[in-house]
Amino acid sequence: MDQLFRAPLPDMANPALTERVELAGQAVTVRVSPVRRYRDYGRDTDVVHVQVLREDGTPLALRDLQPDATREAAYTLWSFLCDQLTAAANLAYELERDKEDVEPNPKLGCWGPRADLAVAGEDDDGATALVIGVAIDTTKAIRPQRHRLLILALRSAVVASLRQWSGLPAAAQ
Repeated sequence: MDQLFRAPLPDMANPALTERVELAGQAVTVRVSPVRRYRDYGRDTDVVHVQVLREDGTPLALRDLQPDATREAAYTLWSFLCDQLTAAANLAYELERDKEDVEPNPKLGCWGPRADLAVAGEDDDGATALVIGVAIDTTKAIRPQRHRLLILALRSAVVASLRQWSGLPAAAQ
């Protein structure tokens, strides 16, 4: 894997949760970091990183599961994942929303496309590595500090999305 891509990846040396998942004959590893705080995010922001790795240690991309997915399909599948991650954070912390809120909560960020899948000049969510940061502003959380529930909810969101990405029923094990 491209060292320029790998260098800024989050430290996942001591994940809070690691799980091996079978997807249509392919084994992947889901890792969820512990809840972290970063000074530049603010003292009321919990940050969790999630990554999915292929057996060779490379971050998984949608193209690994669906090489022929259209760009539109990839966008839809990534949107589903983002919706699931947002719902997981809302479930765990019971986040309140005001009509005046313009900033999303949680904020989601990803590390971008893998160099081996990216096509220069083309936006393609299918090439985006499944390495995600979830930053949650806890000032509007009814139940902050439910870290274990957050980690489990994020794991479940990712696994449900991966099952959809691979064409498996959501309840399949």
